[in-house]
Amino acid sequence: MAEIAAKTPGPDGVALSPMGAAASGDTAKTGGHRALVVNNAAGAPITVTIDVPGNTATGEAIPDNVITVAAGELRVIPLLSVYGSVENNRQAVITWSATTSVTRGVIQL
Repeated sequence: MAEIAAKTPGPDGVALSPMGAAASGDTAKTGGHRALVVNNAAGAPITVTIDVPGNTATGEAIPDNVITVAAGELRVIPLLSVYGSVENNRQAVITWSATTSVTRGVIQL
Protein backbone atom coordinates (compact mmCIF):
# COMPACT_ATOMS: atom_id res chain seq x y z
CA MET A 1 0.00 0.00 0.00
CA ALA A 2 1.19 3.51 -0.78
CA GLU A 3 0.82 6.10 1.96
CA ILE A 4 -0.16 9.60 0.85
CA ALA A 5 2.23 11.92 2.68
CA ALA A 6 0.59 14.86 4.48
CA LYS A 7 1.42 18.49 3.72
CA THR A 8 1.38 20.83 6.72
CA PRO A 9 0.67 24.53 6.12
CA GLY A 10 3.10 27.02 7.57
CA PRO A 11 2.36 30.70 8.29
CA ASP A 12 2.21 31.37 4.53
CA GLY A 13 -0.02 28.35 3.80
CA VAL A 14 0.87 25.39 1.60
CA ALA A 15 0.49 24.76 -2.12
CA LEU A 16 -1.88 21.90 -2.82
CA SER A 17 -0.30 21.23 -6.17
CA PRO A 18 1.26 19.19 -7.37
CA MET A 19 -0.88 16.42 -5.96
CA GLY A 20 -0.23 12.78 -6.77
CA ALA A 21 -2.34 10.63 -9.04
CA ALA A 22 -4.99 8.54 -7.31
CA ALA A 23 -3.90 4.91 -7.24
CA SER A 24 -5.04 1.50 -6.15
CA GLY A 25 -3.77 0.78 -2.65
CA ASP A 26 -3.74 4.39 -1.43
CA THR A 27 -3.58 4.82 2.35
CA ALA A 28 -3.30 7.84 4.65
CA LYS A 29 -2.73 8.45 8.33
CA THR A 30 -5.90 9.36 10.18
CA GLY A 31 -6.87 11.78 12.93
CA GLY A 32 -4.67 14.67 13.99
CA HIS A 33 -6.61 17.22 11.93
CA ARG A 34 -5.86 15.46 8.63
CA ALA A 35 -7.99 15.67 5.51
CA LEU A 36 -7.95 14.01 2.10
CA VAL A 37 -8.05 16.47 -0.82
CA VAL A 38 -9.51 15.01 -4.03
CA ASN A 39 -9.42 16.79 -7.39
CA ASN A 40 -11.63 15.11 -9.99
CA ALA A 41 -10.59 16.61 -13.35
CA ALA A 42 -12.40 13.81 -15.18
CA GLY A 43 -15.56 14.35 -17.21
CA ALA A 44 -17.69 12.13 -14.95
CA PRO A 45 -18.27 11.75 -11.22
CA ILE A 46 -16.21 9.26 -9.23
CA THR A 47 -16.67 7.64 -5.85
CA VAL A 48 -14.07 7.60 -3.11
CA THR A 49 -14.50 4.82 -0.56
CA ILE A 50 -12.81 5.02 2.82
CA ASP A 51 -12.86 1.71 4.65
CA VAL A 52 -14.37 1.78 8.14
CA PRO A 53 -12.95 -1.21 10.01
CA GLY A 54 -14.82 -3.15 12.64
CA ASN A 55 -18.28 -4.42 13.44
CA THR A 56 -21.33 -3.13 15.27
CA ALA A 57 -22.38 -4.59 18.62
CA THR A 58 -24.60 -7.04 16.70
CA GLY A 59 -21.68 -8.27 14.58
CA GLU A 60 -22.56 -6.50 11.34
CA ALA A 61 -19.80 -4.74 9.41
CA ILE A 62 -19.72 -0.98 9.93
CA PRO A 63 -20.56 0.63 6.57
CA ASP A 64 -17.70 2.22 4.67
CA ASN A 65 -17.79 5.95 3.92
CA VAL A 66 -18.60 6.34 0.22
CA ILE A 67 -18.30 9.89 -1.16
CA THR A 68 -19.27 11.02 -4.65
CA VAL A 69 -16.99 13.64 -6.16
CA ALA A 70 -18.59 15.40 -9.13
CA ALA A 71 -16.76 15.99 -12.41
CA GLY A 72 -14.51 19.03 -12.08
CA GLU A 73 -14.91 19.17 -8.30
CA LEU A 74 -12.24 19.70 -5.64
CA ARG A 75 -13.36 18.11 -2.37
CA VAL A 76 -11.85 17.98 1.14
CA ILE A 77 -12.74 14.91 3.23
CA PRO A 78 -11.80 14.64 6.95
CA LEU A 79 -9.68 11.58 7.75
CA LEU A 80 -11.40 10.59 10.97
CA SER A 81 -9.55 8.37 13.42
CA VAL A 82 -12.32 5.72 13.10
CA TYR A 83 -11.01 5.02 9.56
CA GLY A 84 -7.66 3.78 10.87
CA SER A 85 -7.26 0.09 11.51
CA VAL A 86 -4.73 -1.66 13.71
CA GLU A 87 -3.79 -3.94 10.79
CA ASN A 88 -2.84 -0.89 8.68
CA ASN A 89 -0.88 1.04 11.33
CA ARG A 90 -3.89 3.30 12.00
CA GLN A 91 -4.07 4.31 8.35
CA ALA A 92 -7.21 4.66 6.26
CA VAL A 93 -7.56 2.45 3.19
CA ILE A 94 -8.86 4.49 0.25
CA THR A 95 -10.29 3.09 -2.97
CA TRP A 96 -11.41 4.86 -6.13
CA SER A 97 -14.10 4.01 -8.68
CA ALA A 98 -11.78 5.52 -11.32
CA THR A 99 -8.33 7.08 -11.22
CA THR A 100 -7.96 8.69 -14.65
CA SER A 101 -7.63 12.47 -14.24
CA VAL A 102 -8.01 12.18 -10.44
CA THR A 103 -5.33 13.57 -8.13
CA ARG A 104 -5.18 13.51 -4.35
CA GLY A 105 -3.23 14.77 -1.40
CA VAL A 106 -3.45 14.96 2.40
CA ILE A 107 -3.25 18.12 4.48
CA GLN A 108 -2.68 18.28 8.22
CA LEU A 109 -3.67 21.42 10.08
